[in-house]
Amino acid sequence: MLDDEHRFPVLLRTAWFSLNKSFRVLLRGTGLTPVQFTILRWLSEYKKSSLSQCDLAELTASNQNNIADLMDRLEALELIERETHKHDSRRKVMKLTLRGEAVYAHSRTLALELQMKSLSCFPKDQSSRLLDTLIRVNKNLRKDS
Repeated sequence: MLDDEHRFPVLLRTAWFSLNKSFRVLLRGTGLTPVQFTILRWLSEYKKSSLSQCDLAELTASNQNNIADLMDRLEALELIERETHKHDSRRKVMKLTLRGEAVYAHSRTLALELQMKSLSCFPKDQSSRLLDTLIRVNKNLRKDS
């Protein structure tokens, strides 16, 4: 039997909490939370297409009520705006504002710094292997979903 130090779910969850805590500290000056950053990241990455609240709920593995609350807060901060979809007037899509793009760009720099710091304890080939391993784990788990 494996002890807690060698159990994959325990290690992954502990690493996630440590990473999230560190990211919260880095984001303090931006006024964002890690989950708000994630929403801005998705909106930035899908800039050419349109994402609805439903799309964002799926991308973040969250429920639509949580996403609606996040959208309200991000809209109040003037980081996003809601628009009517070009081809479906019932559908609202989210877009980054210019301010949202600037806040995201700054926050992304902080996220990349944290990633480099987190992986700095590994030689480059090992950090690449770790990331590849996590990609494989995620793909393997998605097969069952």
